[in-house]
Amino acid sequence: MANTEHHHTTTLANALAKYHDGFDPALIELPESVVFPYLIAAQPTTARKSRCTGTLLGRPAPRFVRRGRAIRYRLKDLLDWLTDGDSYASTAEAAEAMRKLQINKTRHLDSLEGQRHV
Repeated sequence: MANTEHHHTTTLANALAKYHDGFDPALIELPESVVFPYLIAAQPTTARKSRCTGTLLGRPAPRFVRRGRAIRYRLKDLLDWLTDGDSYASTAEAAEAMRKLQINKTRHLDSLEGQRHV
């Protein structure tokens, strides 16, 4: 297990070194086992589910590439996904944002329901 973990962290470090050296991040691909949980704090089972649902950790999932049976993620897509995430100054601010998001989602669903009955 430790040897596998070392391999995953080395693979991630090498990809990030290429990126810092100026290599195009759209051309750097990482295997799913390196991305989850080493770059994105989610379990691999959560990642597999996100490919079906299109949602990861409450927002659109990062794009992926299928190479035969292997699932890979482009570093550019991962960096975009990580950058686009909301950040908060406190847990209270995060909770308020989630509350507003839920209210907006409910209103949207209600409006769709109303349109269906028109």
